[in-house]
Amino acid sequence: MKRLICIHLFCLLAPTLFAQVVNIEEQRITGTNDTTNWYGHLRGGFSLAKVQQQSLQVQGQVKVQYKSDPHLTLLLLNVNLLRAGEQDFARQAFAHLRYNYKLSETWTWEAFAQLQTSPIQLLEQRGLVGTGARWRLLKSKDGRQRIYLGAAWLWEENRFKEPFGRSSWHRSSNYLSMTFRPSKQLMLIQTTYWQPVIGYIRNYRLSSEWLLKIDLTKKLALTIDFEYGIDKNLPPGAAIETYAWRNGIALQL
Repeated sequence: MKRLICIHLFCLLAPTLFAQVVNIEEQRITGTNDTTNWYGHLRGGFSLAKVQQQSLQVQGQVKVQYKSDPHLTLLLLNVNLLRAGEQDFARQAFAHLRYNYKLSETWTWEAFAQLQTSPIQLLEQRGLVGTGARWRLLKSKDGRQRIYLGAAWLWEENRFKEPFGRSSWHRSSNYLSMTFRPSKQLMLIQTTYWQPVIGYIRNYRLSSEWLLKIDLTKKLALTIDFEYGIDKNLPPGAAIETYAWRNGIALQL
């Protein structure tokens, strides 16, 4: 098994929440190694500061991927906590399992399941399952530049804090993902998701993420990523529009 451990030595986070759309496409691209069957990734961050109030931020991610053509299986676990004083500004966790079957050089069939929670956004639990197709629109000769389009059906069930109850929907999940590696030291990934309820287009989720990775040395890399999201399915009073900006140093072992 080949392992990669990335530890954030510092992290600056905009004072907001993360989008509820989980970017699995970005996770797959950064974790794929065409010559390795197993891939592991552990990433964490911790910061503590106090001016008038104490602020605490904790982030953690575990990723395990197995690839043996035409099969690919990905398991992803993530937790995020941001607290200032006695108030939580972010408290989220999710688990995602995905299976891919390569149909051809450009087409892939996908099936996935996910469990997610974000009490600060009044979401006690969101569970979903889905299936669909991914199409590779572009791949350069060296494989460093890629563009993917995806479309899937998913069913989700939301359990909100009282008194908002439950809701369940059939959604269309669509995404555009681009990966550019202009040099060995530079990588840029952009992924945008749009997930409207089938038959009720005003109820949708939109998420766009940008990740820039610059290798400083063989062991150290600078990472800059920006996220923006809208979730129209949250109860009144919850944060519908979110964004986040993170800067970090990654130690690659």
